[in-house]
Amino acid sequence: MNDLPSDVPRLRALARWLESQLDAVRRAIDEAEERAGPRWWVQWMRSAPGEPRRGVLHRAGCWCPGAPDLHLADARRVVAEHGGRIERCMVCHAEVPPAEDR
Repeated sequence: MNDLPSDVPRLRALARWLESQLDAVRRAIDEAEERAGPRWWVQWMRSAPGEPRRGVLHRAGCWCPGAPDLHLADARRVVAEHGGRIERCMVCHAEVPPAEDR
């Protein structure tokens, strides 16, 4: 039994409405994560002068040195900015959820 309309225009309208609802849910998730407070931090490693900065990403609850000071948007920005020079912690396996394509 299929409750979907059979014509293309109404199916496209339904698809647009569902996409807008999904966008609203994703925004609500991002806002809730921001209210939850910082959940990540980067432990920056020493490097020789002129060498690129390297770091290890940790998440809240990790017992390695440091304390969470990055909200989701900040963590995404740092990971995007430093790319492969940011490693995941071998203890907590920190990972920043990628930004959803909207």
